[in-house]
Amino acid sequence: MAGGCVDRLSSLPNDLLRRILHFAPLKEAASTTALSRRWREPLWLSSGAVNLETGVVEKKKHRRQQGHEQDNAHARFFSGSDDMVSAATGALDAATVPVTRLTLITWYPVSDHYEVVSSYKDMVEVVLSNRATRRVEELLLTAKDPSGSPYDRWVFNCTVTLDSLQLVALRILELTNCSGVLVYHTEAVLPRLSSLRLSHCTQQLGSLQRVIDAAPSLAAVRLEYVFITHEEAIEATWRHFRCPATTVLVLDSCKWEVTIGHRHGWFFKKTVYRLKIDAMRLRRFSYKGPLRSYSFSPQPLEFEQVDLEFFEQGYRVKDPNRDLETFWKFTRNFTGTKEMRLSVNHLEDIAVLSEARQIELLPAFGRLERLEFQGAHWTKDKTAAVTTILNLLHCCPVLITLRINLTAKYEEEDASNKQGGHKQKGTTRKEILMAAMVGPRYLFQCLQSSLRRVDLQFQLEKKDCLGVKLIKTFAENAMFLKEILIDSGDEKLCEHMKPRIAKWNSSRKELGATSFVLLPLKR
Repeated sequence: MAGGCVDRLSSLPNDLLRRILHFAPLKEAASTTALSRRWREPLWLSSGAVNLETGVVEKKKHRRQQGHEQDNAHARFFSGSDDMVSAATGALDAATVPVTRLTLITWYPVSDHYEVVSSYKDMVEVVLSNRATRRVEELLLTAKDPSGSPYDRWVFNCTVTLDSLQLVALRILELTNCSGVLVYHTEAVLPRLSSLRLSHCTQQLGSLQRVIDAAPSLAAVRLEYVFITHEEAIEATWRHFRCPATTVLVLDSCKWEVTIGHRHGWFFKKTVYRLKIDAMRLRRFSYKGPLRSYSFSPQPLEFEQVDLEFFEQGYRVKDPNRDLETFWKFTRNFTGTKEMRLSVNHLEDIAVLSEARQIELLPAFGRLERLEFQGAHWTKDKTAAVTTILNLLHCCPVLITLRINLTAKYEEEDASNKQGGHKQKGTTRKEILMAAMVGPRYLFQCLQSSLRRVDLQFQLEKKDCLGVKLIKTFAENAMFLKEILIDSGDEKLCEHMKPRIAKWNSSRKELGATSFVLLPLKR
């Protein structure tokens, strides 16, 4: 190689080189035959993969020029589509071993000055009808915008009709920026499909359900930024989503909408706030989105990991009591999980202040050993934040590891969000103070028997900030605590607190508790 460098890549055995080329783009893989004599044998033809990336890359033009260029842009796109079909079918026909991985990535610039009418669906159908695709195990289809647009509004009309194609070997299916997948026939079977991922797609619920029903081995379903629609004449209170074989389910920033009727050519749509999920084998569940009334029926037997991240829903009127109930009823679905990661915007929204409400709402996570909790709190009123943390401790009798990441909020940042925050119906100021100040040692089983490690991330704005108060709470009440790891933004805080740690450990020894250490937390 040039410059006297040692060509170590060419010394690798053919099997390893084929494995590398299995993930390489088609153009780069084919060009390896020009590297040296060692590469003249077209190893890429025996890699078992075709990874094609093509499309129309159009330079930005002045607004006045765009109208004149519209027809030419469409012509270039369809010409590029033909090139893609020719390249893909040519590579499939030339392959010397069965193709098990097929990746099609098409680029097309989205313009606000004309509507894109794409034949992407036809391109995919033509490519997938090739006999060589019958052994494909991994199928990845992506539509991209060269300008880097996230495609919040633009989705290519790419629909993969699985029951019309002979993809019996298909194990992994991933679609990005496309309109989704279809199965028309209820008797269709996808015997090996184990992983389905839709990202920035639109999808009808009925069609998605038929895909899942046709795949008896579908272990992982990941829906990321998917707009899911459901058409029916009569509005139902709950929507049902069945994943009988699924062990991993991800619902990330999805929007569910139902068409409840139409009049004078206008369709009336409504956001789905209630969803029942039938996934009895589920082990891992991840949800990111606004607070919703989701439930599992029947209840999965043994969750292993649950990730919940709730964010604000700007267009819906905030109701503290409704949101409080919805949050704790949502978490009640996961009382059997061993690990939970939880993120909320405002701690005051989920603080259960009165004893009667605690008995009514708080679940018992009987198997939860690790809890990661992230949220924001007001700097001048820590009552609700402390209460929320106490609520969580009350729910976790066998907790071993607790990780808390706190973000301080100041009055001037968003005073409107604080209004009505922890002023729950029927709760007096005295009840609030008692909920926050009562000694936790006598209330929470995890502090008496199981909690070993606490990680705290907070901003040290003053000596009596919430993070420091939590260190004191755990130091005085967690009887079997071994270590507290902190990230306060002040590297010297551990050194400053050494005298207090020694005092706490001395008091703990008299009570028969273990000694603990305070260490910096490495991110």
